[in-house]
Amino acid sequence: MKKTLLLTSALVSSLALGSVANAEVKGSMKFGYGASDGPSDVAATPGTQGFMRETQIDMSTTGELDNGISFKANAAFEAEADAIDQGEGTYIEFTSGDTTVHFGVDGFTNLDDSATPTTGSALATIADIAADASYARNPSSPYDAFGVGIAQKTPVGTISLLYVPQDGDTGSLAGTGDHKAVDINGGTAYELKFKGNLGIEGVNVVAGINHRDLESDGDDITRDGAGVVYGASYNFGSVTVGASYMEDENQSGTTTENTEIGVTFAANDKLSIGFGVLTHESSAATVDEDTKILTAGYNLGPIALEINYADVENHALNSGRDRTGASINTTVKF
Repeated sequence: MKKTLLLTSALVSSLALGSVANAEVKGSMKFGYGASDGPSDVAATPGTQGFMRETQIDMSTTGELDNGISFKANAAFEAEADAIDQGEGTYIEFTSGDTTVHFGVDGFTNLDDSATPTTGSALATIADIAADASYARNPSSPYDAFGVGIAQKTPVGTISLLYVPQDGDTGSLAGTGDHKAVDINGGTAYELKFKGNLGIEGVNVVAGINHRDLESDGDDITRDGAGVVYGASYNFGSVTVGASYMEDENQSGTTTENTEIGVTFAANDKLSIGFGVLTHESSAATVDEDTKILTAGYNLGPIALEINYADVENHALNSGRDRTGASINTTVKF
């Protein structure tokens, strides 16, 4: 029997929220468990033997307003060990035809994205099970700050623009974003992105840029930040291949570059396997970090199972330091 969570109508300041009753809430719960291994190579650097865990809960509801405009409201919760992520997807979106307007934190299409195929989690996420590898496909994207976005669908893909008044501000009263006891300027950010197939079946293209104004009191200015992402993949039936590139000009003056190549194979409608290679470069380092990843995803019906393995060389841009890690993730939809 299908189980649903029902919302009931309510009166808020004499405003009757009619037709909200019996709105269906859908979502998913993800439980991730991992283990990493890496010996201490110097006296001041501890080893990384140990376990880790992550919990992710997403809930959303959709409907239509009296004027015909559709909406989606979402709330999310993520906990890693004893830390709570306040930058998770809490937002509301309104869609009319091919145009969507977004208000909130996270959840809007952004540059924390990749065209490289996977069997489940992003390759950057899998690399992190090896004790926080440096590789990151995200060019300091401001997606986890409170902002407004607009997305327009076209015959060849979706063009989107995200604007954030204060980068880093999640809207939490306890946060550090815009709630500061200092006189600051700057801190705004925007992202422009395209994602689509260019009108070619089997193609997936991701490309975009962002700009982040440096937050400063006027006395200590280095530079603004800027990022770029582009990549493409192609599906050959049961096989998909692709690659992505990211460059981030950080406000600290350091430039990082990340490249990933991936291939996946769908053995059947339940089992998929994948392989990925990641490279992280930094203008502040003399060596590159190289990561190889093996993944497998299996569909058990109401539960999706994901198994990952990562091998990292020159971990965190330290020459000769190697790390390995493995994880098991389960996703349950409701």
